[in-house]
Amino acid sequence: MKTKSKLGRRMFATVCLAALFFLASCSRSGVDSAAANQVLTNSNSHQQYALYLFEDGKITVNKTLTFFTNPNQSPADIAEEQEEQLAQINEHLQAEFPKSKALTAADIGPMHTFEVTKAQVIIDKEKKEVRMTGDDFEKVFKMADNNDKRLIDDEQNEYEFSYDEK
Repeated sequence: MKTKSKLGRRMFATVCLAALFFLASCSRSGVDSAAANQVLTNSNSHQQYALYLFEDGKITVNKTLTFFTNPNQSPADIAEEQEEQLAQINEHLQAEFPKSKALTAADIGPMHTFEVTKAQVIIDKEKKEVRMTGDDFEKVFKMADNNDKRLIDDEQNEYEFSYDEK
């Protein structure tokens, strides 16, 4: 009788572990490659375009940043306001890429490329988010309306998201 009892406990433990493994794999997935391509820009964001590309354990980020302009301002006011905006842009950029150098006014407009090594992408359908991480880097996107193909960043810019699982 003791043998049947032990066998039953082992069987129960095995089923529980299998169920736990299944549930864990449903909420998170291993990602082999991924791309988040900005398709909608929040009008209050200095970021005009961004592409996050994950391949071979590396994330490449391409970004285009811009100043807000008011055509009715005098040149002196524009210069002063651009200085303030540049400080905001650099603050946000340093938060996302701590190793990046501060940009100057001349750097605003052209596309900038950032490389992140030792990277991974984690899709958590339970939390409805996509997390990209690497050396001194973490970017969290929220899924838009329960759609894992549409993401929103902290500046409310919207991205089209595609990925291949391992």
